[in-house]
Amino acid sequence: MANINKFLAVIFFLICAPAFADADAFQEVVAQYQAANPKPVLPEAARKFRVQAEFAVQEKRYDKAVELYGRALEIAPWWPEGHYNLALTLGETKKYREALREMKRYLLLAPSGADARAAQDKIYQWESVAEAEPGKVFKDCPDCPEMVEIPAGSFAMGSNTGEPDEKPLHSVTIAQPFAIGKTEVTQQQWHAVMGNDPSNFAGCGDSCPVEQVSWDDTQAFIKKLNAKTGKQYRLPTEAEWEYACRAGSQQEYCGSDNADNVSWNSFNSGSFLFNTPHPAATKQANAFGLYDMSGNVWEWVEDNYHDSYNGAPADGSAWLGGSMHVLRGGSWGYDQKFSRAAARSKFGANFRYYSYGFRLVRTLP
Repeated sequence: MANINKFLAVIFFLICAPAFADADAFQEVVAQYQAANPKPVLPEAARKFRVQAEFAVQEKRYDKAVELYGRALEIAPWWPEGHYNLALTLGETKKYREALREMKRYLLLAPSGADARAAQDKIYQWESVAEAEPGKVFKDCPDCPEMVEIPAGSFAMGSNTGEPDEKPLHSVTIAQPFAIGKTEVTQQQWHAVMGNDPSNFAGCGDSCPVEQVSWDDTQAFIKKLNAKTGKQYRLPTEAEWEYACRAGSQQEYCGSDNADNVSWNSFNSGSFLFNTPHPAATKQANAFGLYDMSGNVWEWVEDNYHDSYNGAPADGSAWLGGSMHVLRGGSWGYDQKFSRAAARSKFGANFRYYSYGFRLVRTLP
């Protein structure tokens, strides 16, 4: 009987070694694994990738670890611990949908495994943010900004520990999905619509954010872009901006608790008196796949400024009725604290400055 079981295990390995492509194929892997007695031993080639993946995790090279665990699972798709470890590693990179898939595969293979409770708890955690992963990315014309679809949802806006105008922390529900610029509007994108480049740092290059634009200037740009594309672009509301910045988390900055990971600010954008903006998308993206929401240039939003959130809309709409407009995100020329997710600034609608830019929202569909 033992020889027969060993033979079945070998046959199981030979059948299941090819990569599986869909849920039905994986269910077959599960059925054969659970029926195998004894369970198949991890092949040496897969063990090699496992050891290398574990070392990559120790070194915090998570993308490499994901690749190595994936190669091990191509050889041994029935390996429960491989799916569990791959899920944890994907979670470290905020790829929550993929992490959920792998953790659920672990539970299918080992429903009573040593890590089953921890696996289910991770699933509960990731389900709360999985819908906040980047959606479809599109462009309406060759020179148009690249846009990312953002799902509807609720979040806690503001901060009870920050500046007075960031208080109180309050719940906001974004009822409809929308699309927001993957980056701030660049100099090239501005020139394609307006035929000029107002930027003080024009020498920074086409892929650098346009700056030295007022709130009124953004409205002129939007009017021309809408006429060109037939679509409905606009500035984000302040709530939409912070919702997109936070991307399902409560991190200090837009995508990290470490400002240097996600923002160009006065601490890292040059040397004393020679700080400058930088090309878009050269820092880490947040969980929605958006770049430079912290730092690089301040971003105009639709709302008028109010000195607290008392009475602010809870539906994500623009809060109007003031004399100045809000800017968010900080810039290359400001201290890191201004790049915080909750930080706010304001100025008059006709004021231009060489660290003021913007990103767009587009109504869907």
